[in-house]
Amino acid sequence: MDPESIKKIRLSLGWSQERLARELGVSFSTVNRWERGRTSPSPMAVKGIEKLDMHSGSHVDGNRQSLRLKANCPVDVRLLGQNTTIATFRETPTFGAVTENLSSSGLMFKTSEKVTNGKRLSIGWNFGDKHLETLSKVVWIKGTGPEKEVGVRFDNPMPEVISNVINAIVKG
Repeated sequence: MDPESIKKIRLSLGWSQERLARELGVSFSTVNRWERGRTSPSPMAVKGIEKLDMHSGSHVDGNRQSLRLKANCPVDVRLLGQNTTIATFRETPTFGAVTENLSSSGLMFKTSEKVTNGKRLSIGWNFGDKHLETLSKVVWIKGTGPEKEVGVRFDNPMPEVISNVINAIVKG
């Protein structure tokens, strides 16, 4: 595996070199040397890196901003209104959806709910006793039937939240 591919995969997950090293069970300096082309990953490390890439809908090739993970992962979606505040946020009802794919910058899901382009959403994941949530915006909608595909872009790249979600999916 070449240095640029390793770096693209790591960056698309929003991970530091330290985080990738920790996930693969190697040192930070080892990952640093791989990305600078001074050494190559062991066959076992390559398998770990390929596992991250294997789950993506599109291998990292420069055509996407970030690695996409094909994932049927349940999410709770809140449609946020103009007047939604921190105080009223939890009172906003949710609807369930299942992601089709996920990246560090956004996700896709199908729904029959009335979602419009530009709509503000909160996307939440539940993993046992851990709840992760991020704010987002609908950037595209496909389909004319009752169930539509919805493309969502996260407000702020939230690599820590999204990498935790991706980790839970990959390890699960």
